[in-house]
Amino acid sequence: MSSFDLVINGKTVKANYGETLVEAGLSGWVAIPHDCNSGQCETCLVNVVSGQVDDFGTAEKNTVLACQAKVIGNAAITFDHVPDVAKRSGLVTGIAVLTSDIVEVTVMLGTPIDFRPGQYLSVKFAGFPARELSPTVRPDGTAAPGELVFHIRRYPGGLVSTQIGATIRAGHRVQVRGPFGSAFLRDGDGPIVLIGGGTGWAPIWSVAAAARREQRHRDLVVIAGSRDAEGLYMRRSLEWLIDDGVREVIATAEVGAVNGVRRGRPTHYLPSLGPEDTVYVAGPPPLVDAVKMKSRLAAARCYADPFLPNAQPLSFIDRVMAMLRRPAAAPVETPRPAVATMPAPRGRPQPATATTIPPLPAAAPRRSQAGSR
Repeated sequence: MSSFDLVINGKTVKANYGETLVEAGLSGWVAIPHDCNSGQCETCLVNVVSGQVDDFGTAEKNTVLACQAKVIGNAAITFDHVPDVAKRSGLVTGIAVLTSDIVEVTVMLGTPIDFRPGQYLSVKFAGFPARELSPTVRPDGTAAPGELVFHIRRYPGGLVSTQIGATIRAGHRVQVRGPFGSAFLRDGDGPIVLIGGGTGWAPIWSVAAAARREQRHRDLVVIAGSRDAEGLYMRRSLEWLIDDGVREVIATAEVGAVNGVRRGRPTHYLPSLGPEDTVYVAGPPPLVDAVKMKSRLAAARCYADPFLPNAQPLSFIDRVMAMLRRPAAAPVETPRPAVATMPAPRGRPQPATATTIPPLPAAAPRRSQAGSR
């Protein structure tokens, strides 16, 4: 079997022809960050500095997915350093209703876990299968030390989401593992374009808040989308961005748009992209794929976090533990208070006119839709 030199972040390892870059790294005691090993999560994104690899259809500019790309000769690759994967335990400390089918769950860990804005964690509520969730920040861009804030969509029949507020309540034990994902904020000088669809807003809001704290010299465009206006639960965060001086903040809804909400999809309002732009997108796969395609055509760098459906059944032990923890009655959850209206976005002209976002009408039942990770 042919053997080649693979240089990973300056360290040379021997790699066999046909091995994936992740496999080659592990054989040489160099761990390239990875998670799903199927090319979906993009945790294993690496830069090809020299030489050639079989990108296996994952090439984006000079990057490939190391769990899919294979060794075909001598090559050098690099990856961004991220916090090491760790495990932590904590408790649910709060549940708040954001919309008719989206809740905010707050977890306090015994020991904080390190992650970059935009990464995700594997979260296991005791007695239930693990779910991959993106920690975010509060509407004012803050989070307490050791605090994790998650936005979770509740699906009819969902093994985990339907139990939030019922079996899963304040005091419920939680284990987290991570971080994972490559769609985290990186240093740079060019404009940043952020697109979040549905609960994909969680990692996008984390990136946006960090960018305003740490990289205020960079222009920021923020687009949040939902199927309907009721699903735009992130309006307080959008207001915060506008108050903080972000000139282009856009909210979109495919149906039922009200004043201040653009009708259509987030992709309808993307600015003209170029090689100087860095794009971050999270949410349903069709949205992520469309933004990646537009970024590729414009030679813009794009970091993506597709939210994929879960199909993991409860184990027998998990089912027994869930039954033992089941309460006699579910507590009544308190909806979020009404918030102020959002002023009109400013900046470069857009195809539609935005005025204000008034307080949204009472929540109406919504049919389920794909898109949770």
